[in-house]
Amino acid sequence: MAILPRALLIIALLSVPLLLPAAETARLRYDQSVYQDDKGIGMDHPEGVACSEKYGVVVGDTGNDRLVRYAFQDHTLKAGTEIRIPQLSQPVRIQVTSKGDILALDGKQRRIVRLGPDGAFKGYVTAEGAPGGSAVAPRSFKVDRDDNIYVLDIFSARVLLLNPDGKYRTEIAFPKDYGFFSDLAVDPKGTVLLIDSVRAVVLSAAKNTNAFSPLGGLLKEYLAFPVSLTTDSRGTIYITDANGADIGIMAHDGAFLGKQLGMGWSEGLLYYPSQMCIYENGEVFIADRGNSRVQEFTPVK
Repeated sequence: MAILPRALLIIALLSVPLLLPAAETARLRYDQSVYQDDKGIGMDHPEGVACSEKYGVVVGDTGNDRLVRYAFQDHTLKAGTEIRIPQLSQPVRIQVTSKGDILALDGKQRRIVRLGPDGAFKGYVTAEGAPGGSAVAPRSFKVDRDDNIYVLDIFSARVLLLNPDGKYRTEIAFPKDYGFFSDLAVDPKGTVLLIDSVRAVVLSAAKNTNAFSPLGGLLKEYLAFPVSLTTDSRGTIYITDANGADIGIMAHDGAFLGKQLGMGWSEGLLYYPSQMCIYENGEVFIADRGNSRVQEFTPVK
């Protein structure tokens, strides 16, 4: 049997998805990719994606300064209607509320823009009443099941909890020692999670507590530069590794279960992925930034 040269062997290994044991978690099976809207205009390095059973999938097409909304029917993304308003540029993080409002983080202006279900501009999320006034610099944000808004404020080193109207409720300060927090998530129990990209560690703060603590151990041996995280309905944590171009998976108790997918340009592989969202039925959507597309996966046993 011929022996592959070292360089070819590395490429071959990177092209094969890393699968997890079926007893631990489901495998992500590739379903489809979308590259353009319904008029044939291609995406340009999309960084944001949000899922809603009622309102479909909304993509933050970052390089094109717009949003694109897709219907999700029969396990397929359809249409792809452009939403473009002058108040929003470089959308990098997207969320959809239970009422259909679209919240988008403007990566250039560092402010959260609110749009109605029809895509019309409704205003900004200003953290009204927060200590420090308007001195808020969102790096990311999430919306929970009750439409409360959690803002990762890197200017004042805190996570802000706002009501659905964007008014201040409370906050949780960052821990004393940290590298750089890129994203946060809120699990079904109301636990707030942070991902430290530099130290490659997840931190958590249980509901109604005011301090973060490490969840599990360091992830440096598994993940190169984690930038985003989300949870499913069972509390399983999915971590997007931008530089490693894969998805790390962690149990709700902090046990690292492994990672899936891998770096590449063919369908089912990733290149500098960013935000990820999970549909109510379990389908996974990933903003595959380096490949200028959004990919859909289905968990299978």
